[in-house]
Amino acid sequence: MVGTKNNRRTQYTQQRLRAALIQLLQSEPLEKITVTRLCAVADINRGTFYAHYQDPRDLFQTVERDLVATIAPMIGGPDGELTGWLPDVLEVIRREEAATQIIIRNLSDSPLLQTILDPIRTRTMAEYQRWFDEDDPAVLAYYFEFCLSGAVHVITTWLRSGAKETPLQIATVIGNMAPG
Repeated sequence: MVGTKNNRRTQYTQQRLRAALIQLLQSEPLEKITVTRLCAVADINRGTFYAHYQDPRDLFQTVERDLVATIAPMIGGPDGELTGWLPDVLEVIRREEAATQIIIRNLSDSPLLQTILDPIRTRTMAEYQRWFDEDDPAVLAYYFEFCLSGAVHVITTWLRSGAKETPLQIATVIGNMAPG
């Protein structure tokens, strides 16, 4: 029904805008994408855009939140075996072009990457404490950041190179380098 939230027309419009954003992100940074350009690519008028989103960043954040909501239930938690849940998550990322663009464009503080990698924080910190005989939380945090940065770089390198290896191969590489 027209006027009903999440009706097919609304879903179609949001999908068109999402596809246009993803297309534009492949060649330009989010900061350079305008509502006018998004609407032209999506073949949707500006009023329709503003009925759903405030600006391109709002659309980007909505796409990101949707991806986090899809991936979060797949995460195994601090005690879950990394290679048990990470391949499924990486498969979603490989399949979802939006995830790839969001991770690559928002690398420094991607909520999507944090959702994927934070569950290993507790286990990793405990292992580092044991491995390095270190009790200082600040020093342990540096060890974790080092490990996390490597995992993020592995994932982004995999995505940028076309994600040719299987998600299990990438999860195994990350898992072999992570404690536990």
